[in-house]
Amino acid sequence: MSAAQYAFRAQKTAGIAVGPSWEVSDSIPSDTAATRCYAHSSDGEWFAYAEGSSVHVLPSSSSSSSSPVVISQPNVLALNFSPLSTNLFTFERPVKQDNGDMHKNVKAWDVKTGEEVGGWYSKSMDGWEPIITSTESHLIRSGASDIAVFSPPLASRPISRVRVEGVKGIFLSAPTTLSAGVTSSKPVHPHQEPAVAIWIGEKKGAPASVSLYSLSSLLPKSPTSNGTVNGDEIKTETKDLPNTVARKAFYKADKLNVKWNNAGTQALFMAQSDVDVTGKSYYGETNLYLVSLDGSFDGLVDLDKEGPIYDFTWSPNSREFVVCYGYMPARVQLFDSKAKPVFSFGSQHRNFLLYQPQGRLLLSAGFGNLAGGVDIWDVSTRNKVAEFKASNSSHCEFSPCGQYILTATLSPRLRVDNGVKIWWCGGQLLHIQPVDELYQTSFAPRLLKDIGPFPPVIPKAPEPNESVAKYGKKGDTANGGDSKPAGAYRPPGARGTLASDVYSRRDDDKSSPNGSGASTPTPMFRGGKPAGRYIPGSAPPGSAPKEQANNDDKKKRTRKRGKAENDEKPVEAVTEEVAKVDIKDEGDDSTAKKIRNLTKKLKAIEDLKTRLAGGEVLERTQVKKIESEQQVRDEIASLGGSA
Repeated sequence: MSAAQYAFRAQKTAGIAVGPSWEVSDSIPSDTAATRCYAHSSDGEWFAYAEGSSVHVLPSSSSSSSSPVVISQPNVLALNFSPLSTNLFTFERPVKQDNGDMHKNVKAWDVKTGEEVGGWYSKSMDGWEPIITSTESHLIRSGASDIAVFSPPLASRPISRVRVEGVKGIFLSAPTTLSAGVTSSKPVHPHQEPAVAIWIGEKKGAPASVSLYSLSSLLPKSPTSNGTVNGDEIKTETKDLPNTVARKAFYKADKLNVKWNNAGTQALFMAQSDVDVTGKSYYGETNLYLVSLDGSFDGLVDLDKEGPIYDFTWSPNSREFVVCYGYMPARVQLFDSKAKPVFSFGSQHRNFLLYQPQGRLLLSAGFGNLAGGVDIWDVSTRNKVAEFKASNSSHCEFSPCGQYILTATLSPRLRVDNGVKIWWCGGQLLHIQPVDELYQTSFAPRLLKDIGPFPPVIPKAPEPNESVAKYGKKGDTANGGDSKPAGAYRPPGARGTLASDVYSRRDDDKSSPNGSGASTPTPMFRGGKPAGRYIPGSAPPGSAPKEQANNDDKKKRTRKRGKAENDEKPVEAVTEEVAKVDIKDEGDDSTAKKIRNLTKKLKAIEDLKTRLAGGEVLERTQVKKIESEQQVRDEIASLGGSA
């Protein structure tokens, strides 16, 4: 098993760092600058990077017998290897030729010789990557009114054209599985052939839809049209889009994100609209759907918390998936293959999910505009095994061996503190590499079938290298060390009082250890209703009143009574009479509520009578209210109360 390594690309440098020392190798010249892009092959054996006037293809391992290749192709903006690393595809900006035709801005090159072997025109950089089966037997390309299937992939003419309009996306599965013993649970057996998910957009009021097809259903039926190596001898068969039992129709889909499971038997897709008509979210509305290739299940994944869907991912065993959703703090929920909730990992400020390649560990993190907290969960025991904080990170991934975690701060997302950090899967920081204006970084990948097992217990972390002591900052904490948990913001007047819990946004019915952020009822909010007005700085509800406060209240009541105190009975006496109203039937809430309202009216009438006796001129409506006193008392009596 080769050592883990990661590549990086910045404005003034590029290179490959090899673990466990993470020293930059000399495979790429140290003075390499202004690289526009790079790409790894799917098996990690080849690495390519593009400069201004050429593309360099070199083996990732220094022990490889293959020799580097230089392709003289300027202005390359993106690179992509074919699944078996046979060809390298390059993308350039589309440019019109002198005769008015568009030149082939997507080109295919032989990896070993560097010769151009094919190409075609792509309108934009979005979705330019070739859609090729894992065995490199077929290539699929979408047109304005059809879908073309080529075999072999670089043939000049397709073997099949499927008539369909409004295609907005094609997503191909790559059925495979982990080797025996790699994961703790038995993986799903892979489907016998690749499948295609076709996204058709909304048109004239008709809903959008995602349909799943086996690749063989899109191929020609005639055996004579299977094609030959010579593209001119290939016959093209035109057919209509076949029927399928795996289809889901929906509205509100300006964007679509589709993820197949490793077995190629089910697909998750998240539909996102640019505008939320309810006005609850600035970022639009999101919905998650699950569709099985055999038609056994298709439907909406029911989420029990309102808010956007931040991320979702399949388990490598293809039997379950995890979703991060809801207004912050977001909930991380595990579902089975029938979209039934299995386990909740709680609510935290998280928006990113990542499974370890072996499927034993799950990483949940809060990146972007969040603080960078990272949790590592053991999927089998459902326990949190590690946590650390990777502040300002905008990229994260596991190494193929499952032991290392890479986090990076990339430009232009953030133009300061750019660099790469390597963490142990137990949360310990092992390596820091500051890189100014870092644009791209990633581990060298490995095929799923080549991934080795991971031990049941997390191994002991190696010693960190010197870079941690040299470049480490106070904000980089592992396993919660020296990090004080941050709760919800509370105004200064409410801190340290019973009102503090009002400002908590937790909804998982779990109390924090220090008492802040708890969702249990407090004296201020009993049963979800205010128990009384709370004034910051005053004595908590239920506490004994101070003598000084009682004296102040008496002075205020004395000033309010004025001259009416000598002519009529005091307000306290009226209050005592009103308080004598006894509610006999406590079982009927509606009746008790009516009696309370009538009691308030009676108290208001007594206040008006006091003001009238004091010589105050009342309005006509106030006089009528006084005249209705007996009617109010009779109504209280009819409801079972007494006044």
